[in-house]
Amino acid sequence: MKKESCIYIDKVLFRSFTVEESKNACGESSEFVFDRQSDFLFDASFGGIAVRIDFCNERYVRNKGRGVRRKVSLTLVDTTARSEITSRKVTVRMSRTEYLKSSYAVFSLSQIAFRAGHNYKLVVCDETASENLGEYSFHIFSQDTLGDPADWYDVYSAGIRREGEYHICKSVDSTDSEIFVVRFKMRRNLSGNLPAVLPEIEMRIYYPECERIETHFMEPSCVDFAGNRYMVESSFMSESKCRGAYYAEILCMKYPLAGFVFGTSGPELNGDWRGDDIMPLEEYSPEAADTRYDSLLGGEKNDDEESFDFDAALDRFIKDEMSGHQDSEVPESGGEAGDMPDDSGSSVQEKYCEAESGISLTSLLPSLDHLTGLRSVKDKLMVYERIVRFNKLRSDNNLPTTPMPLHAMFLGSPGTGKTTVAKMMGVMLHKAGILSKGHVVVRERATLLGQNYNSEAEKTLAAIEEAQGGILLIDEAYQLYQPEDARDPGKFVIETLLTALSDESRRDWMLVLAGYPDEMRKMADMNPGFKSRIPDSNVYMFDDFSEDELMEIADNYISRLCYELSPEAREALVSRLRFDCSHRGRNFGNARHIINLIQTEILPAMAVRVITAGVSGPDSLTVIRESDIPRAIERGYAFRRRIGFAV
Repeated sequence: MKKESCIYIDKVLFRSFTVEESKNACGESSEFVFDRQSDFLFDASFGGIAVRIDFCNERYVRNKGRGVRRKVSLTLVDTTARSEITSRKVTVRMSRTEYLKSSYAVFSLSQIAFRAGHNYKLVVCDETASENLGEYSFHIFSQDTLGDPADWYDVYSAGIRREGEYHICKSVDSTDSEIFVVRFKMRRNLSGNLPAVLPEIEMRIYYPECERIETHFMEPSCVDFAGNRYMVESSFMSESKCRGAYYAEILCMKYPLAGFVFGTSGPELNGDWRGDDIMPLEEYSPEAADTRYDSLLGGEKNDDEESFDFDAALDRFIKDEMSGHQDSEVPESGGEAGDMPDDSGSSVQEKYCEAESGISLTSLLPSLDHLTGLRSVKDKLMVYERIVRFNKLRSDNNLPTTPMPLHAMFLGSPGTGKTTVAKMMGVMLHKAGILSKGHVVVRERATLLGQNYNSEAEKTLAAIEEAQGGILLIDEAYQLYQPEDARDPGKFVIETLLTALSDESRRDWMLVLAGYPDEMRKMADMNPGFKSRIPDSNVYMFDDFSEDELMEIADNYISRLCYELSPEAREALVSRLRFDCSHRGRNFGNARHIINLIQTEILPAMAVRVITAGVSGPDSLTVIRESDIPRAIERGYAFRRRIGFAV
């Protein structure tokens, strides 16, 4: 009967060392600095490969109080030559209180004949249980084959984009923590006998004033049929406490290829960086990044028309409110594209500033009229806002007030306005003096889980600390609850949140749990702590948009971009939305769906039609025709009658 191994591998890390380092490598490999690099250059200084293996104690998870002692073999295989090179034995010992233990091994050039241009694989096996624990690859490249490192890749474009969006920016304006993607595009300059695997790219993202560097290793992905153009992308999360100039650079085997600076606190600059603007810094420092960023902004003008975004208009208003600029200048009609005119000719920002403020509490209810649908949410917010104002009046007259239950649940599908409403509530509560800042920090399962088991509490506490004075919005919060998996680390996030909610001494923050209705209700039922802290009055239902509401969103969006629908195009779009709504699935994007449809299908189809026809009259540039509306394609399914059931 086969035994099951009581250990498993958390990660395996490699690093090369020089000939000088190899003299003291044996027994001191733990002093090496490991990262996730897996490609190495065979040159005159190459001395060998060191490896660090992090083993985890399965018995610690399943049955606390038991340690392990296992014999483990490390077999090094040359996959290019298809031969086994060497095998080492190590003993993994972990006491009953240890969950993680690192083991080290050194494969020196003096002992092993590494060959340039070959690929290698490390096979880790639990000898006691005769179980393969994993296989991990690394590559050794030839200096002669690759040539001059400076000529390996020609980087011609770089920029940043928001996660889930596709247009590239030179710099962005973000008031909250957001996930961004850094992109570099390059041409391959490698010639001759190309390696089977291209050298990996190391991307480093330097945070301003935080002494923090994120490092990612990845293989370039080909973006054209000729195989000459490549792209690397990596995501990171901006932090509101780290404001200033970020610096991103890419390296290949420690040789810098390109780098650019960008900001997350404005201005919003569309397009990508090219030429001398993506030359790597000789040596990074916050001062050097600031200097380059300031010089770039000095000659940079953002002439690109910005498409309307309600959240962007709201963010500008919040920024003004937080800085105390109650009477900020509002552009007149014909100003920035980001302003949202209503039927009376006023912008959204004007609406905000003109809202009633008789008790120094700016009412955001008029702004809700600009949100399509959300009838039930508007009704609940109206009551909530009145309670806030009532308590403010009592407090101003030295009368006692009952503490309000702040924490809430937002139940609804993606694209129904949950984040927008959270921002509105933050401003409202800040103006009432209930929250000291009113900002919104957005997190999800992926950003709360740690790299090591049981490190989720630290990340969750950090998110709560960042949200102090404002709102912590956890999107798709139900994903934190996985009752079928006893080892799921999401339970540590839930435990930390419940502990924080029970701390009555820290009331200067608000928790909003958002997600699909059924899953969120199930999570609340299985965790009574949430139900006791979040009353039914603070549960908001965000209904899916109807066909008419989606068409209203489309009309508003199209008109703000100075387009119009022909009667035939309008009929075709109504038909398309009717089909989409009747076939909507779980992941239907609601408002995002119609906006993406316009941006990625309708307007590109119009552009191709106009340019192909070679006309440039006013109507051709503004009127959307029926042919520009993509038609729905209904997939046919063969019907199979089930035996024993009537059709």
